[in-house]
Amino acid sequence: MRGPAQPLWVMRLAGPWLAVAGAAILSGVFAAGQADVWLGRNPALLLIAAVAGGTFLILFSFLGSSAIVVWPIAATVGYLVELPRDHPVLTFDRLWVGGLLAYVALNRRRIERTPVTRLLFFALLWLVASYGLRALATSASIYGPVRTWVDAIVLPTILFVACERYCLLGADRARRLAGALMIAGGVLGAIGIAERIWGFELATVTGGAVRFDQAIDQTRISGPYPAPETYALSLIVCFAATLYWILSRRRGSGYGWALALAGIQLAGVGLAFFRAGWVAAILVAVASIAFRPGRFGRTFAVVGISTALALAATSQLQQNKTVAARVQNTDNIYSRLATYKQGFEIFRSAPVFGIGVNGYHTVAEARPLEFVSGVRSVTYPHNSYIGLLAEQGLVGFLPLLLLSYAVWRLVRGLRSASFQSKEAALLMGTVAGAALGYLIMSLTLTMLPYAPSNLFFAALLGAASGRLDAITKQSQASSS
Repeated sequence: MRGPAQPLWVMRLAGPWLAVAGAAILSGVFAAGQADVWLGRNPALLLIAAVAGGTFLILFSFLGSSAIVVWPIAATVGYLVELPRDHPVLTFDRLWVGGLLAYVALNRRRIERTPVTRLLFFALLWLVASYGLRALATSASIYGPVRTWVDAIVLPTILFVACERYCLLGADRARRLAGALMIAGGVLGAIGIAERIWGFELATVTGGAVRFDQAIDQTRISGPYPAPETYALSLIVCFAATLYWILSRRRGSGYGWALALAGIQLAGVGLAFFRAGWVAAILVAVASIAFRPGRFGRTFAVVGISTALALAATSQLQQNKTVAARVQNTDNIYSRLATYKQGFEIFRSAPVFGIGVNGYHTVAEARPLEFVSGVRSVTYPHNSYIGLLAEQGLVGFLPLLLLSYAVWRLVRGLRSASFQSKEAALLMGTVAGAALGYLIMSLTLTMLPYAPSNLFFAALLGAASGRLDAITKQSQASSS
């Protein structure tokens, strides 16, 4: 009996590393340019993508659930990994999150969905389908709208399902994932602080540009990401997960280092210089701490204290020229309103299917400017909902609207479960805060096409969705 088992044990141990070695050799051949010579550029890219993808699938079949917990932390620096640099085909998120399909396939869902999570999953699939069809109709190039669809819509959906499956099996798993998001937020915040202190930037490394705001005479920090918007929102989601980790800890256990990580995360949000980001961070803190079913006194007290602290901090921070310029800049508000007016006019020109994915800027440049209080519109939508409405029409807008409603239903579902479960109460506040933060950012900035913040938010939503199904199942079993 032991003889035949020995080779199988050896293969299980050596198999993943043989796959990694093979992928490394092939990557070296590609980097040296030999694959281009032998096969041509596009076939070589497809070959290395297939080998790398297969390698990750094999690795994840052995790593199992640990691949999900490792992802948030690894993603903070993994986002810099792109091959080739000019038009990336292989990226860290595509390989790692795509590889999680192996985990999903090998771990069947054993708990039935509740109506709340079923609606959320349906809304996600509808958005994936509608966004993908419109992206392909706009351009079939893998470097255009299809890239946005894969990175910002498909991968977050895969991660949502993987985190949902992972957290179905226990509250400790949700807390473990929250801890990974907490550490990831600390790393992101530290990168932003380092950029500020030492004056380097990583935006151009990941296909973005340095964002210098003349109104405040400051460079907006973007961490390892191409834009400061997705950096700030990623930190906000990680901040929500950090508060959940702190509030769900065992009595008597230490959390000083978690508070330090939360401070680093908030510093990163501050350095991005988005008023919406500052407001979102406050909403996350208030919702996470104050929202408890039937405890209105706690809610009013936390809101009152938070308002007083925010007003006191604002009066002090306005002595800083940069903060004062940012807070008192009303032209920015008028510019947004003018832009929304132009965005609605663009929607009216193609109300059913829109003007095409990623086509807003080009179309807006060719249209007359709109003005509000003498301030003109800009050629970017600065609103996820208006941007999607203009680019994909009602056909693409309705899935996002349903998804927003489904997230609200998830919060309501957690509230209903919170009367019997403290875990659900904590998750309700955390998810409500993160969702409000995402909404505030999305109403003033175009967040939907950015993959990093979508991935972090999808991980948190997946954890909450999985735990709601598990808590509901346990409640039904105990009552029967």
